[in-house]
Amino acid sequence: MLARSFLAASLALVLPVRPQLDRPPSYPFRVGETLRYTASLGYLPIGSAAMAVSGVARERGAETFVLTLSGQGGPPGLGLSYQLTSWVGTERFTSRRFHRHVVQAGRVTDQRFLIYPDSGRYREEGKPDAWLTPPDALDELAFLYFLRSVPLEVGRSYSWSRYFRTGFNPVQVTVEGREPLALPGGARAACLVLQVTTRAGGSRLWLTDDARRLPVQAEVPFSWGQVTFRLAEIAGAAAR
Repeated sequence: MLARSFLAASLALVLPVRPQLDRPPSYPFRVGETLRYTASLGYLPIGSAAMAVSGVARERGAETFVLTLSGQGGPPGLGLSYQLTSWVGTERFTSRRFHRHVVQAGRVTDQRFLIYPDSGRYREEGKPDAWLTPPDALDELAFLYFLRSVPLEVGRSYSWSRYFRTGFNPVQVTVEGREPLALPGGARAACLVLQVTTRAGGSRLWLTDDARRLPVQAEVPFSWGQVTFRLAEIAGAAAR
């Protein structure tokens, strides 16, 4: 799915110039932004997905964005549906809670995580243990929005260790270049081409090289092939 291949990462850039990321002056997304995608396997349409900044809520005393990603599709007999929800701080962009619900070939996976940035721990609901998590931890959906918020330069490589499940860190991001892609409505926009590599594998992501940093396209590997997600509709705050 769109978010799962972008597991991760920390605010500590390993490059000489380190931006101050603990409190970004602004975000390129707003409450109400909704982005809808088509999914294809080669030339074969196999599903759709939508991601949104659904609202603002309080989570254990902190104001949080509520981010959602949902989708369905896949080849016959191998299809899946999924719903990800992330509660991530509006002032300190770190995850507080994360819910992952996936149904594939009749098998249901439902995981609910509580993330405690102040104590450096996270818990999975229904389990007694607590595990270590890195400073300013992010879940996979929050990390996708994090990538929209940080400075990225063509030809540079970045490394973060910020995914809340430490065994998947670090995440490596290389900005390979710029490429023009069509937006919904027919306009074209220059996009940054990102190669994202984690211990789970590699994906590619195209973000508009402008103030909105819209995710226009993604290529994500699945067990049954590489799926391409293309932006089909921009609604809500992002359409303004």
